[in-house]
Amino acid sequence: MSDDLDRRSVVIFIAALISLWFGRFGIRYMPDTTTRLAEMCWWAGTQIVSYLIVPMIVVRFIGMKPIDIGWKFRGTSGHWKYYAILLAIAVPFVVVASTTTEFQERYPLFEVFRGQEGAWSDLRIWWIFYVLQFVAVETFFRGFLVLGLAKRFGQASIFIATIPYLMIHFSKPSVEALAAIVGGIVMGYLAYRTKSVWWGIALHVSVAALMDFLSLGRKGFIW
Repeated sequence: MSDDLDRRSVVIFIAALISLWFGRFGIRYMPDTTTRLAEMCWWAGTQIVSYLIVPMIVVRFIGMKPIDIGWKFRGTSGHWKYYAILLAIAVPFVVVASTTTEFQERYPLFEVFRGQEGAWSDLRIWWIFYVLQFVAVETFFRGFLVLGLAKRFGQASIFIATIPYLMIHFSKPSVEALAAIVGGIVMGYLAYRTKSVWWGIALHVSVAALMDFLSLGRKGFIW
């Protein structure tokens, strides 16, 4: 049994390194002639392939199921209150951060302007990819790494997953990068306890939507 856990852990680590590399550098393979929307959807697509499709293939290969890495709905309805508390804590920090120059220079990731032709249509397409990207990120870090390694490393898997999660935030505003440490540990712990990633996905999408709404609003697109 221990040998099986060790082999699974090794495969997960190797797959995680491949996923992290492609998630970071896959954007380089984008075609040269493209629009900003296509560029951003390509970026989101690399995250979806790296952090969702690859883990799902690996999970099947090593004899696990999607439910083993947090794709679990049954028995999770009561967990919403923990994530609602986290959202209530995050909202004032996001509102304050949205007033800073660093935040405005970074967000929204896909920027549109008042009067821009097809802006709302482009936003709808972008947000489909953006939401799937969060499904991928939560599945990878809180599911594939935390839950996938939990049987071998116990709660230490939370900290194992937090390290690369922090690393993918290095290019973001400093406050957000620091928040990734706390967020990675707290959300990793909740995933570890609840054995599900879906409320974490809902929280991540909610915070991202608020960030985009505030940024677009302050730039005059919404109000």
